[in-house]
Amino acid sequence: MKKILSLMVMMMAMALTSCIEHHVVILLNKDGSGTITEETSFGGQAVAMMEQMAAMGGEAAGDPLGDMVDEAKAKEKAASMGEGVTLSKVEKIDEGGRKGGRVVYAFKDINKVKYQFGDAVSEMGDEMKPPGAEDEKAPEEVPMTFVYKDNVLKLANPGAGKDAAAGSDEEAGEELDETGLEMAKQMMGDMKMSIKLELPGGIAETNASHVDGNTITFMEMEMGKLLEDPEKFKAFSKAKPETPAAMQEALKGVEGVKIETKEEVNVTLK
Repeated sequence: MKKILSLMVMMMAMALTSCIEHHVVILLNKDGSGTITEETSFGGQAVAMMEQMAAMGGEAAGDPLGDMVDEAKAKEKAASMGEGVTLSKVEKIDEGGRKGGRVVYAFKDINKVKYQFGDAVSEMGDEMKPPGAEDEKAPEEVPMTFVYKDNVLKLANPGAGKDAAAGSDEEAGEELDETGLEMAKQMMGDMKMSIKLELPGGIAETNASHVDGNTITFMEMEMGKLLEDPEKFKAFSKAKPETPAAMQEALKGVEGVKIETKEEVNVTLK
């Protein structure tokens, strides 16, 4: 879950993520098999900027859009997710003015899966850095892990369940002025992120906080909704919450925001 928070901060600092949408759906069948679908796409403005950067920088600038549908890289990632995880499908997204990629991974046993939300976006951010830019040492990330037996799924939600404390005063950001707020609206108004768990057979019982039919939401963020409340956004920007609980507290009452703060989510399948 910490990766989600660091991604939010990273995206706030990157104009190229102005129109990004990153959605993940983990689908679990009753026999323990399933799929993980990652969709990442950019709006027209961001696509134009990336294409311009690629044209100006040549090979050094890389090809973020092409990398999103690179089968070799997707196969490497599948192997890193755990034993038995394979690449099922890679396809381009080019619809409604948006461009990006959709990657579907398949697994036979969710007990062997380890998943880190946001890898695709953070890797893309690294590729977008100007040539020669220094890499910041990223904190060690703990992946989501799963234990499934007798129709009961126990999902470890790393980083959740901690105190709802914001970052330290030394790390707190400066309060946004009106100019900064307008820039934020232009840069991040269309940004959306989510990670969900789907159980096609149905849910008999769960302790999850956000349930809609057969779907459990672990994180859902629509920056446009947050930006509709300038004071809430300013407070959030200044506080830099470091845990899911702190983020939920900072965004309390904002429509379009869902965050799971339980450290372990249990689901009994029908």
